[in-house]
Parts: sequence; structure tokens; C-alpha cells
Amino acid sequence: MVSMSSKYKIVLAIRSLNLGGAERQFLELIKHIDKNKFDVYICTMYGGVLEDEIKAMQDVYYTNLQKKGRYDLFSFFMKYRSYLVFIQPDVVYSFLPEMNLFSLWCKPKKTKIIWGIRASNMQFKQYGKLAQLLFFFQKKFSKNVDHIIANSKASIEFHTNQRFDVEKFSLIYNGIDINHFIPSSQKNDTFRCKYGLQTKGIVIALVGRIDIVKGHTIFAKVARRILEMEESFYFVVIGSGDETIKQECQTILGKYNQSKVIWIDSVKDIANYYVGLDICCSTSLSESFSNVIAEAMSCEVPCIVTDVGDSKMIVGECGIVIPPNDEQRLYEAIMQMIQRDRQLLGKLSRNKIVREFSIQRMVDETQNVIYKTLHKSYHNA
Repeated sequence: MVSMSSKYKIVLAIRSLNLGGAERQFLELIKHIDKNKFDVYICTMYGGVLEDEIKAMQDVYYTNLQKKGRYDLFSFFMKYRSYLVFIQPDVVYSFLPEMNLFSLWCKPKKTKIIWGIRASNMQFKQYGKLAQLLFFFQKKFSKNVDHIIANSKASIEFHTNQRFDVEKFSLIYNGIDINHFIPSSQKNDTFRCKYGLQTKGIVIALVGRIDIVKGHTIFAKVARRILEMEESFYFVVIGSGDETIKQECQTILGKYNQSKVIWIDSVKDIANYYVGLDICCSTSLSESFSNVIAEAMSCEVPCIVTDVGDSKMIVGECGIVIPPNDEQRLYEAIMQMIQRDRQLLGKLSRNKIVREFSIQRMVDETQNVIYKTLHKSYHNA
């Protein structure tokens, strides 16, 4: 189906609008997609903290279907089905497992469906039966979708190994707002003043939700080891999540937890925090495309990353890559980074993000996939 008007109708659908990498990419696509070529409808299950930003946009149509929890299945199915039947979109582009499945099951017959998939080498047993079930159903029904967009080579390899249809995949890397994630000496001073950090102290951070896959305990062990030798360092953890993991890390840190380690919950404008860092660490055991790494680099913050997902590709020669779950190698990498010209590495890092991972590139490539999906269907009709 292709609409008879001069514009295509597209529904962009996601589970929620809370803070997260997928949600931020979703928002950037909404902002920058060509409104002269698309009538843009936004649909969520639950809404979220980014909801007001979308509501303030004049050229999109937003609906929160207000799903009433995990087990509100039939009622939500009927609401989403009615919503899509009413709009009759040319295409639905959905993000993440739960919304991917509902979008496929609820779409009108002639509407095209594109899935956004971001998982890479996930150990789903760590996330319970529901995550395993959603992945199983995605695999089972992937043959019924028109196209799949992944944000990393690692994600495509992972899903290919899991017997998804590789011919339906396109690789589109995340896009970074290089005009927003930008270095600022003034904001650096503001950050340090706010948290009582010495001007010459070295600030090392781990940014991301507190989750078993993010490697917080390794970061805490290395932080304590460094602080036991040299107290001119500060360690910052930004993100919320599993309180049990947070408490375990605080126990590891001991007396340094109060004086040398700063815990900051999830923040809406993370750019104001990157600019206060000297080094950003990604200690993940699994990643696809890490927004944190790319955003920090765009702010001229050199990164130490584990060799998971596409992290090695993102940093290139501008940072240090280490094996995952390796306390000794993380310690050595931090010691090595302290001795390097971090200002030069920061500039090289930003140049790489500007050159390879702009938002406009992400939007242009996404629109090309949408056009090809619609036109292939139209010519085959």
C-alpha cells in the first residue's frame, strides 16, 4: 500500500520514551525525518520522560496507548490494532522487541513493517523468561516483516547466527548530535564546581544504566585500587538501575565511596556531564552500538572500551580497547590513558564522530531504507 497523497504515512512506534540509547535515537529520527515527504505518527505503550518534548512538536501526531502493565496484552492489542486501522499507515517502523511484535501483529494487511533491532550477543537468561520469550517470537516471526534495521555489525552477526533472515537486514549506525554533544570549558567548570571536584583532579566515569551487563563491579574494583595509591582521582557513575549492583559496588569502594566516588542518577541532558570528564570508560560485557562512547567522543572525551559489539570500531585509534571482564587490563588502560595526550585524543575522537556518525547520515540512510521497502512492495503489487 502506498498512500494516494503526496506524503507517505509513517508510524514510528516504541515501548516508552524514557531515557535510553534507543529512545534517544528514536527522538532524533522524529526531529529530523523529512516532514515534506512523511506524515509522522508517534505511538508508545507507556509514554515517559521524553514525552513532553514530542508533544511540543508541531508537525507530528503523538499517541500514548497507556498499556496497563506487562500482562495487559489483549486490551493493548485491540487499542493498537484500532489505532493502526484508523491511520492506515504506509509503513510502521518499530523499535525493540515488544513493540516490534505488536506492530507486526496489529498492522493492517497492506501496511509495510520495518523492525529496529539493537541487541548483540545478549545472554537473555540474565533477564528472565520474558526476554527469552520475546526473542523467540521475534525469531519466529522475523520472516514476516518487510525489513530489519540493525545499528551495528555485531547485531547483524548475532541475529544471523540465531537464524534470522540476513537478507532482510540493513546496517544503519546511530547518529550523534554533534552540535549538542560539544566540548565546553565553561560547562566543565560548572560540573566540577557543582560536585566539589578539584580543578586538577582527574575525573573518570562510567555512564549507563546499572545492569549486570555493564560491568559496574569491575569498574568499582579498579577505582578502589587506583584510589588506594593516588587520591587525586575522582570516579563518577552516571545512571540508575539495579540497586543490588549499586550496593555491591559501594561495598567494594569502602571508605572511598563517600569521598572520591560520585553517584548520579539518570539525567536528561547528559551532554552537560560528559564535558566534565577526563576519561570515559565503557566496561560492558555486551553492546551493540554504544551511544555513550560516541557522545563522549563528540565532547572530546577519550574513551576506554571493552571489545564488545561495535565499540572497537567506534573508537578506532582514538581510544584504548580492552577485553571484557578483565580488571587488570582496565587498570592498565586507565594508567596508560593518564600518560597520553588526552587533549589530542579528544580532538581526534570528535573528528571521527563528526566524520562518520552524524544524525543526518543516520536519517538519510533510514529514509532510503523506508523508500526502498515501500517501492519494492509497490512494484511487486
